Amino acid sequence: MLFNEPIDSWSEWGAIFQSIEAFTPLAKEIFHREGLALPGLENLTPGTNAVFRAGDYVVKIFAPRESGMEPQMDYSNESAVCGALTRWGISTPRLIAHGMIQDTYLFYYLITEYCPGKEAGTWLESAGPGQLEGFIRQLKGLLQTLHRPAEGLIPPVDLLVRALDNPRLERLPVSLRDEMAERAARLDLTDTLLVHGDLTGENILIGANNRPIIIDCADSCMAPWWYELAPLVFELFHCRRDLLRLFADTNPEVFVEQIMDAVCIHDFGANMLWDLAEREKVPYFSHLTELRDFLLSRVCG
Repeated sequence: MLFNEPIDSWSEWGAIFQSIEAFTPLAKEIFHREGLALPGLENLTPGTNAVFRAGDYVVKIFAPRESGMEPQMDYSNESAVCGALTRWGISTPRLIAHGMIQDTYLFYYLITEYCPGKEAGTWLESAGPGQLEGFIRQLKGLLQTLHRPAEGLIPPVDLLVRALDNPRLERLPVSLRDEMAERAARLDLTDTLLVHGDLTGENILIGANNRPIIIDCADSCMAPWWYELAPLVFELFHCRRDLLRLFADTNPEVFVEQIMDAVCIHDFGANMLWDLAEREKVPYFSHLTELRDFLLSRVCG
């Protein structure tokens, strides 16, 4: 066996998924099968899966089912969407190879080109006003190209069922959970487009000439365009006043309502609200009116 670490739970995967030593034999075999040389592995920003730089490439090895994840859908989504973005002229790492390897566990993998760049979350902290305006302008252009009908590209997801049955809601106050569920049930989810679904500070790189590069499409889905606002506002912009005002191109109240719709239906909306309270050092929201007031203070205040 090439991979010799036990994975019988999410905690065991979390203890090993960044280990270069544990994954090097497996990566060597993957690269050999794909006719590529492996110069060695380097750690990248940790996420959910085992992701390493390998010279001019990045290899992503998805968490196996034994970890508690269902890797096949994420793998299929990312490989399909990555190829589509390249065809549409969106800056994203080119897909080099993808497949699966049966070892101790069944591992799905992707190999993409390595794109040098600075993570947008870090870059935004020191960018000047002109750079911010240019970034938002380019980001809007990327989203206009990305958000398009793409029937058959990836399997559809029942967004409402996923939102109502989401175990992440359990960490929120009951009053807020109930209001989010009620709001989600009232949303019109019929007009869907392809969305990235996870445009955080780690999943946009700033490349040469301050060009945004989109990475990690595993959470892509078919959804209303405003679904994209949840990670953008909470995890990329961190609710910064200047970025929200640059991005909003509609009435502030309408914009805030769109953000709230997005966070109520997004798969990680509950985590975003929890992290927001931790980051801002404010009380955890108990009602959606508190969230609305907070967002309006950032967009209008």
